[in-house]
Amino acid sequence: MTKQLILLALAAAASFTAAAADVSITYTGKDTSSPVIRTSLTGQIAAGVLNYVDSTSGNSFLAYCIEPAQPNAPTTFGAQTYSVGSFTGTQAALLQALYSSTFASVQSTTEQAAFQLAVWELTNETSTALSVTQNAGSFYMRAANNTQASVQTAASLESLANGYLAAAQSYQGESFYTLTKLTNASYQDLIVATSINAVPEPETYAMLLAGLGIVGLVARRRLPR
Repeated sequence: MTKQLILLALAAAASFTAAAADVSITYTGKDTSSPVIRTSLTGQIAAGVLNYVDSTSGNSFLAYCIEPAQPNAPTTFGAQTYSVGSFTGTQAALLQALYSSTFASVQSTTEQAAFQLAVWELTNETSTALSVTQNAGSFYMRAANNTQASVQTAASLESLANGYLAAAQSYQGESFYTLTKLTNASYQDLIVATSINAVPEPETYAMLLAGLGIVGLVARRRLPR
C-alpha cells in the first residue's frame, strides 16, 4: 500500500472511530495457514488476524477478536451491524501498551496468532495473572490435539504471546494507536487499531474526506515517524 493510500485509509478510519455510532461490515475470513489451538473458552479455533469489508466504502480492513467464544458471521450472511465504542480503565491501558509495544512488528501468521492470544488474555482474563499458560489464570491456551506438531505449535505460540504480554506490562512509552471496540450481540466483538501519528492535518483530512464518503477502513501498520 502506498503512502497516499495509507493516508486515505487513516482519514477514513478517523471518521469511523470518531463519528459513527454503528458500522456495517462483512467478515471475509482469515489466513488459511492460521495456527489451530484450543483455549479455555473454545474448542479448536484458528487464531489470527481477521479480514473485514466496510459496507459503505467497499474497502477492506483488519481486526482482532476480543470474544473467542462467539462465532464470526459467515460471509454468506452478508453485512452485520456493529456498535462503535471504546475500551476503558486498566484494560484500555494494557491494550494500548500491547499495541504500542508490539503491533508494528507482528507480521507472520504465527506472530498474528500469538498477538491474538495476547489480546484474548487482556480482554477475557478474570484474574490478575497475565499469561496464556494453562493454570496461570482463568484464560489459557492448549494444543489443538496431542500430535507432536500441535504441541510444538502451541509451545511456540505460548512463548510468543507471553512475551507480548510481558512487553505490554513493562511498556512506558507513548501511545501510537487509537483502539476502537466493535460489538455485536451475535458475533465476535472486535478491536481495530488506527495509527495516531499518521493521521493527516485537519485541512488535509477535510479534503480527503470530501469526495470519499467512506467509513471504517483501518490501517494495519503505522507509518514510520
